[in-house]
Amino acid sequence: MALLDASRAKKIPRTPQGVTPLQKIFGARYPDEAKWWAYMNTKIIAPQRHPPANPNRTEIKDFAALTEEIKQMALDLGAARVGIADYNPGITFTGAEDLDHKSVIVFLMPMAFDAMIDIGPNSQEDVHKTYFLLDELATRLAMRISAYGYDARVQANRGELPLPAYGQLAGLGELGKHGSLISPDLGSGIRISAVSTDMPLVADGPKDFGMDEICTNCDICTRFCPGEAILPQKVDVDGIVRWQVDTPKCHPHFLRMYGCKICLSVC
Repeated sequence: MALLDASRAKKIPRTPQGVTPLQKIFGARYPDEAKWWAYMNTKIIAPQRHPPANPNRTEIKDFAALTEEIKQMALDLGAARVGIADYNPGITFTGAEDLDHKSVIVFLMPMAFDAMIDIGPNSQEDVHKTYFLLDELATRLAMRISAYGYDARVQANRGELPLPAYGQLAGLGELGKHGSLISPDLGSGIRISAVSTDMPLVADGPKDFGMDEICTNCDICTRFCPGEAILPQKVDVDGIVRWQVDTPKCHPHFLRMYGCKICLSVC
């Protein structure tokens, strides 16, 4: 069994962005299509990520039934997979606001594999497109939850929550040796978004899909990583024993190679 033990979890330091010359070059050379998707996400969708809750809260007698309705809403809006995790204030980033939330709705969307393995401008465009579609989905879902009279916030990429951890806590997969979530049927070529809420939904909880045993005995991402950044053994990171990527070794190649993704592609 390799279920995630988050009982000792501590807030996670953020990796700074946009502060080195290479990071600034990375952003400046986005292809036009990626810039368009990024603009849509940051300027059009982002201001709507925390809708006001309806002051006339709906009386709900069966939260288990509502949980299934909320999950079906996410699927109808375009999610490929959806799961529910309990909100854990320890599994947030340092500096993030402490929320009086109870549940995190997590959903996945696959990337276009042919674009992902391009390791170039096409792959960067697809990443930004996928994140936009995910966050548009999340914003619409948050609006529907807020209409019930509950607080709901979109937890986008580089938001307040480490999304791979919540993906595992929601039973959508397991953290792989390359530091990303591996879905049992969608693999590693996925992106994640989430909505946190004070609505008390029924959590799916983490599941053992056997990914941990596979990663223990598989070194393909380790062998192909251009920065030799993928550690061969688990380590204790902020109170959780898990696979870890050496970010300083990874980051230069990530920036140089349009977000890289070699580890995800070979996985």
